[in-house]
Amino acid sequence: MTRYAFSLKAWLLQRISAVYMALFIVYLVVYFTLRAPSSHSAWQGWLSHPAVSVASAGFLLALLLHVWIGMRDVVLDYVQPVAVRLLVLTLIAVVLLGCGLWGLRILLLAALASMP
Repeated sequence: MTRYAFSLKAWLLQRISAVYMALFIVYLVVYFTLRAPSSHSAWQGWLSHPAVSVASAGFLLALLLHVWIGMRDVVLDYVQPVAVRLLVLTLIAVVLLGCGLWGLRILLLAALASMP
């Protein structure tokens, strides 16, 4: 794969993830403006709905992908020593992986809590 095709793929993935996140945020604003959950159980019920859980997981994954591409591009552009670049990219990947697992754990616990 050429460097141009790789860059185009990363650019396209970042734009697609941004569009998905923007649409999801618009959905959240409209939903909470019209029917905000008023109690903890209502929040859990809303979050445990399969469509909301899948959309929230998709948002989380899109956010992590978007951040990874952006941070990777910044590091590749501005961090010149290869060893430091590798260290910084590894730290970013570990932090993003931890955040992703934490977010998925929250969604899973919300889904499990609403089960009888």
